[in-house]
Amino acid sequence: MINTGNTQEIDELCQKIFNKDASSLKYLMVTNYVHTNLIENEHYLRSGLYSWMPVMDGEVKLFKDVDKDELEKYDIIQVNMSAQDLHLLGDIREILGNESNTKLVANNDYTLELWAKSFPYLSTLKREIQHADMIFGTEPYQVGALELLLGRKVHLVVHPAFVKRLKSLNKVDQGQYVSVVSHRYDNNNIVPSIATKGVNVKKRLLGYNPATDSMKHQTSICYDEILQSTNYMDFCEMLMESKVVYDPFSLTSQGRVGWDCAALGIPAVGSDRNESYRTCYPKTCCDPYDVKRANELIKRLLNDKEFRDEVVEYAKEAVERVSYENSKRLYFRALQEGSQKINEEK
Repeated sequence: MINTGNTQEIDELCQKIFNKDASSLKYLMVTNYVHTNLIENEHYLRSGLYSWMPVMDGEVKLFKDVDKDELEKYDIIQVNMSAQDLHLLGDIREILGNESNTKLVANNDYTLELWAKSFPYLSTLKREIQHADMIFGTEPYQVGALELLLGRKVHLVVHPAFVKRLKSLNKVDQGQYVSVVSHRYDNNNIVPSIATKGVNVKKRLLGYNPATDSMKHQTSICYDEILQSTNYMDFCEMLMESKVVYDPFSLTSQGRVGWDCAALGIPAVGSDRNESYRTCYPKTCCDPYDVKRANELIKRLLNDKEFRDEVVEYAKEAVERVSYENSKRLYFRALQEGSQKINEEK
């Protein structure tokens, strides 16, 4: 059962780590590039990395804009281990020193399939990320690879989703659609259409980006409708219009769409390579290329109301794992464990 209780444990953890309540903490995310389109209007709702800001009531800044003399005023400084930010942990550690009370946190949410392009020299990744007091990944394969590479504990802490807000959205009437989710990283658009064979509803592709699809003309004949990438709120409405969502993302990932579907109460068939579907849809996740199994599951969700309701209710409870409160709780549990180990080493 997911813990959805009060914030007492969070404050107790913060007292142990920082000697203050969570509401008094100062949090900063540092980067060399800010995706402003993700934080200007919808960061309070969108699932993913930037959701840590409303969770921690913090801010994000470019490293060049940070007053280096004021880094010590922050209790937590977090760096996402993207290729362009790889050096920031060492730069910040050099400023803070090894005795600082500020906790330096590193997270890696790059799927393993993208590591070769992002981190061609694993020795560099190992050297730089070791500067962090606490390291976390967002799905088990990342965590396992990092632990093996680094020889230290790496925590599984999934990026938050605004579950409470998603559950409160006004639901739209579910249309006659089976919606397939497109992803720019794998362009797995044509094969998934086979999984919709024999369903008596319209088939559409969501979140499609023709600029990244070298087979766009072939893709266009596989679906009744193709809807291109759009803003987050419109995308959520498209999900809610679907009788079933099929998300065959083939990379090992957190899988943000799975959390969204679960919180919105949408029956889904998803990739078993994604943490969200393994967590929220254990009875309807399968290999992204097992289109025969996916077809069976899609048809059952369309035709078996009892099974459909069971799947939806389970997902709505399981998604609380990534609610703001539970994400914050897991974050501070990991931070406490990391702090204890560092103190023991000192």
